[in-house]
Amino acid sequence: MMLTAVSPMGIAIGKSAALPAITVVEAQERSDIGAVLIVTTRDGGGFAETLSKALGCTLPLTHGDVLQTVDKRAIWLTPRSWIILCAPDDEADLVAAINKAFPDREANASRFSDALAWLTLDGEAAENLLRQGSFLSFEPLGFPIGHGKRTPLAGIPAIILRESEARWTIGVERSRAQYFCTWLAGLTNSFEAAQ
Repeated sequence: MMLTAVSPMGIAIGKSAALPAITVVEAQERSDIGAVLIVTTRDGGGFAETLSKALGCTLPLTHGDVLQTVDKRAIWLTPRSWIILCAPDDEADLVAAINKAFPDREANASRFSDALAWLTLDGEAAENLLRQGSFLSFEPLGFPIGHGKRTPLAGIPAIILRESEARWTIGVERSRAQYFCTWLAGLTNSFEAAQ
């Protein structure tokens, strides 16, 4: 028996869907984003060149950096780990390429889409929403466009990417995605009531 893969909000994997309860910004669940987690046994800088060749994209080596090709984004998480965002159908090939390049498992790749749910917030109020649940500086100098951070948001671990001045992509643990969306919806109701 084959199960149909669905996102935490109930849409088919591989699609993007609006989240109507979040009203002060355009909010979409992004189940069209696949993810591969790469972890190394020691400081990843020594592995970066070989990993980059196997992946077909350069890995960032400093905190907050996100490097992008046409079809992949590499996000620095720690000195020993990265997340590669890709099409869901490309995950298996990326995992196989890394595991083939490192048969000793000094660098290991695994599919990570099942662990994270991704949302995009687009609108002028998005930054204010995110400020309500994080201690990060969202100012352009503290969090420039094209950068990402791994930090608690609304009390849960999250990966936040600043796509543009008003567009943010957030990855949260799949098991907490419903909570996160409910938290965002509650904030948007508060913002609307204050206006």
